This record gives sequence, structure tokens and C-alpha cells, in this order.
Amino acid sequence: MIFYNTNGLPSDKPKENKFWITQGPSDFVLKENDLTLDIESQAIYLRNLLAEKVFGSQQRYYDQLPFAPLWISKAGIDSDIKISKEEFEKLIANADALTCKFLYYYDVSSLIGSLQNSVQEVRHLMGEFYRELNENSFMLMPEPFEQDTVMFASGLMVTRLFTSVNHIFIALYSQLDFITKICYEMEQMDDNYIAYKKIKSAKILFGDARRTSLNGKPDTLFADSVNIKMIQTLRNEIVHNASFEDVQKVFQVFKSSIMVEKFILLPDFENGIIKTHKNRKRFFDQEIKLNEILPELIFDFWKRLHQTLKILVEDSGG
Repeated sequence: MIFYNTNGLPSDKPKENKFWITQGPSDFVLKENDLTLDIESQAIYLRNLLAEKVFGSQQRYYDQLPFAPLWISKAGIDSDIKISKEEFEKLIANADALTCKFLYYYDVSSLIGSLQNSVQEVRHLMGEFYRELNENSFMLMPEPFEQDTVMFASGLMVTRLFTSVNHIFIALYSQLDFITKICYEMEQMDDNYIAYKKIKSAKILFGDARRTSLNGKPDTLFADSVNIKMIQTLRNEIVHNASFEDVQKVFQVFKSSIMVEKFILLPDFENGIIKTHKNRKRFFDQEIKLNEILPELIFDFWKRLHQTLKILVEDSGG
């Protein structure tokens, strides 16, 4: 078994007091702090509460399933249902209350499902990132220029490595939007199902968190957090400027011609925001190593997401 370590060098035994990831029979295994199953459980509780709010109880939801036009309810959401926008509009023009309830239920359920998928996606991308960082030497020559030196590599393999990193931060930011939409929708629901309408959270994003009752709640995604600001900042750099690096690089440290570390540098930060001066925003004096801090960023995010969902379930009557 190979253990992928945060210093970029694999080992055949787990290192004590150090985080590692390894490849299990069907998926990556994380040493610790894997809260994805706990998050999944809270999402399931929330979906059950959604059914109670819309239909009166979970049992009534299941009792009415045989009478519901499910293929219409899931049209425009699931790829296994082939229907055009125009056909859908005609079908729901005079939809009855039961159909409208199912349409609404699956609209909100889809938000919860998207959040669940994104959480699993980040977990997998995290494993892929450490696997590629550990398995590849990124060396174009058998020996370094000097016995004790730091070299950097760039090129296709490094670009592929950065692709995983970029997608992680984009997905985490998307989860901030999803959880805000879900919180807002659960708090603003009404019992008027006489027509198919837009969900109230359609235009709600993470920046609108102040419009939810969870805004500022300690230990949630809506509390003030340097880590969350850093995730937002990196996502914005990736989306608007293609990367947080001008030339994407992996640095390699050698001692006595033996590679002892690999790392990716992040720009200098202050309170979760990149330090800038006019047009320049890529200063690297702090030597922040992405591969060393990434687990804590993700674990802190998972803890906050789990707590956010837990409070939302409790506040919704769960």
C-alpha cells in the first residue's frame, strides 16, 4: 500500500502525526477528519424534512408517489427524461396542486443533491491531487543541477496537477452558494402550490447569507472565517485570472541529490485576502505551501458545512 503525504513524497508506511491519503479498493481513504458521510447523513435528514414541509409528512409523500407524474416532476432536471422546454411548458400550464408540490419538492431536492455531489467531488479531487503530486517526480533529468538545491518544474504534468487544485476551490465556492440557497429556501417556504413558480432562492448566492437566520452563527459557513475568505479569494483568482500563479510550478527540494520535498506556493495572504500593490498581487515572501495547508482548509470547510446543515435540520423541525 502506498501512502500519499502532504510533503509530496510517497511512503510504504503511514507517517506518525502527519496527514496522508491512500488508495482503497474503490476510493481514496483519508487518515482523519473525513466528514463526508456525516454531511451526507445531514443532507438526507434535510431532504426528509423537505418532504414533511411540502406534503405534511414523509408518509404522505410516499403515499402520493403512485399518483404523481414523476416524469414531469423530474423533467428539466434529470438527463434520463427526454423532453423539450416547450413541451414541458405545455404540460405544466394547468398543473394541479399535487403536481406542483412534486415539482417544487424536486426543485429544492435538486439543490441538496447538487451540494452532496459537490462534496464527494472535492473529496475525490483531493485524493487525485495528492496522488499526482506524490507519484510524479516532475524531473526532466536524472539528477539536479546541484546536490543541495531547490528547483521548480512546469509543463503539462504540472498543469494537470493544477487542474485538480483549481476545481477544488471552484467546487468549494459553489457549495457556499448551494448551502445559502438551501437555507434561504427552507426558511422562506410557503404552502401555496396552485401554480409552478420559481423557487425563492433562484437569485440567492453566498453574498446574500445575511438574509438567512444562520448568518453569523458560530462554527458555520456563515461565520467570519479566514479560511473561508481564502477559499473565496483563490476561487476568484482562478475564475477571473485563470490561476493564482503566473507560471504554474511545482518546487522540488534536494539534499545530497535526493529529493526530500515537493510543494506548490500560494501568494502572500493577510486575513484571507491576497496582499497586493497596484497591479502586483503575487508576492511569495510568506512561503505558504498549498499542499501543506489544503487538508486543514478542506477539513475546516467540512466541519462548518456539517454544523450548518445540522443547525438547519434542527431549526426546520428535525
